[in-house]
Amino acid sequence: MMSVSVLEPDGLRELMESTGSDRRRLLVVDCRPFTLFNSSHVDGAVNVYCPPIVRRRAGGVIPVVNVVRSAEALADLTSGRCRAVVVYDERSSSVDELDADSNACLSLGSLATVLTSSTPLCLLKGIAVDVY
Repeated sequence: MMSVSVLEPDGLRELMESTGSDRRRLLVVDCRPFTLFNSSHVDGAVNVYCPPIVRRRAGGVIPVVNVVRSAEALADLTSGRCRAVVVYDERSSSVDELDADSNACLSLGSLATVLTSSTPLCLLKGIAVDVY
């Protein structure tokens, strides 16, 4: 997997403010269960959650098309037009804390396979997402 940086909540806020209305330049992936995503999430985030049984049946892999469902967004990622990709779950504060079969770790792995080396891949340090 390519290098994954840890991003503080203020760093995400700065990224969001700097992309302004061009939200295609920033992909934010929420890896929490759908019910938590529905109750609160980072503005503009997409939800990627595969229950454990689905992950086992898929061999522990989340295909990138399940992480980035829009062909246009996937093209932005693979061409380097995306400024950054930020992944978060409900509690992780470092990449080392992620379970190998967690939604966040699997999503990071899938995204790393399609990103250009110039697009930062980040794990948002554990936050209370209802503040955004």
